[in-house]
Amino acid sequence: MKSPTHTTLFLVLLAPLYSHATDFSLGAGGFLSTSPYKVNKGDRSVWPVINYDDDTWYIQGDDAGRYLMNDDVNEMKLKVFYFDQDYKPRRGSDAAMRQLDSRHYTVMSGVSYQRTTPIGAFHFQLAADALDRSKGVTANIAYLNMVQLGMLSMIPELGMDGANGQQTRYYYGVSSIESRRSGLSEYRPSANITPYVSLTADYKLSARWDTYASARGNFLPSTVRNSPMVDRNQTYAFSLGVNYNF
Repeated sequence: MKSPTHTTLFLVLLAPLYSHATDFSLGAGGFLSTSPYKVNKGDRSVWPVINYDDDTWYIQGDDAGRYLMNDDVNEMKLKVFYFDQDYKPRRGSDAAMRQLDSRHYTVMSGVSYQRTTPIGAFHFQLAADALDRSKGVTANIAYLNMVQLGMLSMIPELGMDGANGQQTRYYYGVSSIESRRSGLSEYRPSANITPYVSLTADYKLSARWDTYASARGNFLPSTVRNSPMVDRNQTYAFSLGVNYNF
């Protein structure tokens, strides 16, 4: 993973709970993550980040769309966003992995709903592959809360990401052709649900500047772990960034 997708999601979920000074900001974020695949190293990158919100349309990093509902309690969006998972055979850790086909990034489109309650926020999302690379469908359900300590906001999150069989097979399956070419076992997985936990911190440096950091752990289900492409039980992602609010 190379884009600030997870950080962007955290900031999107943070927005109804913690209002920034303006509705337009520019910034930069660094991202580091481990890969579920058998590769030589994880992903690291630095990306520019644009946030814009006029209560009807929004851009939040690599997530953009239109509000269908937007008040202190309910937030519903039609959205498109960048799905930041890929596999490049040249990065494979052994000869067999380097014989597989590429798995590409894609763009997802869908709808999300967030309900803010006195005990925290509940987030739901359903999206499909808009570029038809995987013909996949994904879903998310999450619970968040906020701890406010002066200028510091901390948001723990507990959630589950789901993917249908097409999505799972595209990113973790091994076709019969790939099996013959690489020597890896053919693998045709079904749908999967991946639990995760995360913690995001946002610190307001001044009226114009704020900085954020996040850490996330994904606990891979057996459907993913059993893939010949995968050699771990968990993956981790970390990000750090700064924004200037206009």
